[in-house]
Amino acid sequence: MSKPRDMKQEFSDRSCQKRKKSRNGTGYVRPRSDGRWEGQYYFEGERKSCYGKTEEECQGRLNVILGKIYLSVYVEGSQMPLYAYLHKWHLDYLDVRPSTHINYDTYIEKHIFHSRLGSIPLKKLCLDDFVTFFREKEVSGRLDNKPGGLAPKTLRNIRNMLSEALEFAINNLRWLEWNPMAGLRTPKVTLPKIQVYTQTNQDSIELAALSHENKNALLVLIDLYTGLRIGELCALSWSDFGPGREYFDISFILERLSKKWAKDRSEYRQIPIAGANPDAVTALYLGPPKTESGRRRIHMSEQAISAFHDIERQQRSLGLYKPNGFVFRQENGNPYEPSSYRNLYRDVLCRANVDYQKFHTLRHTFATRAFELDFDIPTLAEILGHAQKSTTENMYGHSLDDSKRRNMAKFNRRMDRAV
Repeated sequence: MSKPRDMKQEFSDRSCQKRKKSRNGTGYVRPRSDGRWEGQYYFEGERKSCYGKTEEECQGRLNVILGKIYLSVYVEGSQMPLYAYLHKWHLDYLDVRPSTHINYDTYIEKHIFHSRLGSIPLKKLCLDDFVTFFREKEVSGRLDNKPGGLAPKTLRNIRNMLSEALEFAINNLRWLEWNPMAGLRTPKVTLPKIQVYTQTNQDSIELAALSHENKNALLVLIDLYTGLRIGELCALSWSDFGPGREYFDISFILERLSKKWAKDRSEYRQIPIAGANPDAVTALYLGPPKTESGRRRIHMSEQAISAFHDIERQQRSLGLYKPNGFVFRQENGNPYEPSSYRNLYRDVLCRANVDYQKFHTLRHTFATRAFELDFDIPTLAEILGHAQKSTTENMYGHSLDDSKRRNMAKFNRRMDRAV
């Protein structure tokens, strides 16, 4: 039979353990009720915590902190300057599209790094600091040395990025207790007026595309009858089509991205380009649509079907056709990427004697014609790949009003017949 434990000895052991935990820099990990692991330690007389999804992750973070405390180089997270925190958050914690990473790079490195706001420690930030920063950017925030401030949409994007980063510091890292920029307002973003080609201009553009010796010009006509984004059209391959070329599936977009953010992403595939500089910081990538609603099937009109057949015939005559190859290819075999195709688009407009509008105007023109033909909003939203039907309503409200007036006028004709 074991000997009863000496109560004095047990109390002494607990006191010893408590003293060990209380010494500056010591710590331990424990599971939390929310499923995470918490590492506790003391720094400058105050109990601190770090967190991890697993015991190993938490212990690793705790060991790093304890090592820095031992070497007297530890800086508590809440003491980290905003710029340093944003840089770390962007590199270590953020999982967004490579194109979004590029934007965040600009916001953090070009705007916040060079500002007073970026030098302020997290725990000392207050609402006035952010108000001052955004007022300055609104007045003189351009990066091209031209007078004027940032557009309301850019200001909103920077505000949203900052808020997301600070919420991560609060909810995930526990470096802050509250969001110091809560309640901040930036100038209201107003939707730009939608530019649309008139029916007369559209007819001229279609004729110019049809008569162009380079059948890739037919991409312009195809967009007028499908309303696709240019990156979606450039990403098309012949294997995306159904029987008889009557429909095709949108599964990818083609875009030029920073290798830094795209090279290690399994969902992005770099496309080999003849003559490309291997040391370039960007490359052409085939990647997923921005949202799941971007993956969709497009059924085509006769005009678009005929255009694709013409493109295929020319590719075969030039020896460029491959069953799994890109639909829109240059004579050197490289695919058309959005930036390179815009030169051909300009040439089509020039031949049509139509003033230049951005390529996206073709998409707006398709949507406007669809409303004129009484397309219902859910159908049009699906064709355009809008995640929310409200996006379609907000963007093309002017066309929707015209459609409503035409439909309501049908009652007038019915009443005339009744009389």
